[in-house]
Amino acid sequence: MTTSENKNPLFDSQREKSGAQTFDKYAFQYHWALYRVIADHDKNNEYAVFVELHEDVVISDSLDVLVAKFEFNQVKTNKTPFNTYQLVSLKKGGNSVLGKLIKSSIGKPYAGAIKSLNLIAINQFNLELKKKNIELEVITKGDLSDGQLRDLEDELKKEIGISGLPDNIKFIFSDLPDNKYQTFLIGAIAELINKLFPCSYCNAKDIYTLLIDELYRKGRVTYDFTQWDELLHSKVLTSIQVAKVINEFTNLKDEAKIESEFISICDEIGLKSIETREIKKLFSRYRRQKIGNRSSLQIDTSSFFVKKIELNIAEGIKDMKVLIDSIYKEIPPKIGRQFSSKDAIVAALICEYIMMS
Repeated sequence: MTTSENKNPLFDSQREKSGAQTFDKYAFQYHWALYRVIADHDKNNEYAVFVELHEDVVISDSLDVLVAKFEFNQVKTNKTPFNTYQLVSLKKGGNSVLGKLIKSSIGKPYAGAIKSLNLIAINQFNLELKKKNIELEVITKGDLSDGQLRDLEDELKKEIGISGLPDNIKFIFSDLPDNKYQTFLIGAIAELINKLFPCSYCNAKDIYTLLIDELYRKGRVTYDFTQWDELLHSKVLTSIQVAKVINEFTNLKDEAKIESEFISICDEIGLKSIETREIKKLFSRYRRQKIGNRSSLQIDTSSFFVKKIELNIAEGIKDMKVLIDSIYKEIPPKIGRQFSSKDAIVAALICEYIMMS
């Protein structure tokens, strides 16, 4: 997916590094970053999260440098709702809150890869919207009234010389509480794992500790990296890393039950003892990969198999051998190429079927 030849699209002198060097002051933004990790993991997304790289939190929607798009998030623990004045008033010796966020993308080599500039706040925004008497969790440029937009743009033009508010700007209210967020996140992790692996047991506190410590460790890195793979290794928490941590601290569905279901399916499709043993090796390998690998290919593969299993069962197929043969004929080349043999595909389908139940 990535090699040492891939240039880092986010390579540029960082605006400031004091935040990374004094990260204890910014505990909430690290926890907000982890909160986003949980949300993206819940959606089965591939992602990479950077803390203190050009913005408070930068999120990539892919580990593939050739297709990655980025969210730039400035995270604020404001005690009162942001109004126009608070957004555009100049700070002593620096930019306004909104000006600083927008300035992080102006004229930068990666500007075209930024899909959204997000101002994250723990209190609602006191901004005039086109539609009266509504409250939005996410406010876009198009939601602002003409007068509100004009007020913001007039001040930003004086401050940073732009003629209009960027189309990709978003004002986002975060429901992560600014106190006891550690307890909140531990609960969110427990809920995530219960959804991913029903009837499993996890140590959510240990998972939280490992992930937040990793974010802190990588957030302190202040070096600039010319290569994408170096950046991923040194500055990023990825979906693959998170999956591995969750796997390490989660006891999955009862092993005896999985073994019983596996043997039952092998008997149903007519496998002999030696064939069953070989399929079991492939089954175990695929299961480890499914749980520990959060790559886009693994996600696509699992989603394809589950969708096809559900569709074939809905169409009335009740014989496992017929089900496997039907799906095998429909596997696209991109998914099929990762398997060494038909037996490996059979093992993967059996694994997906058992994990669904």
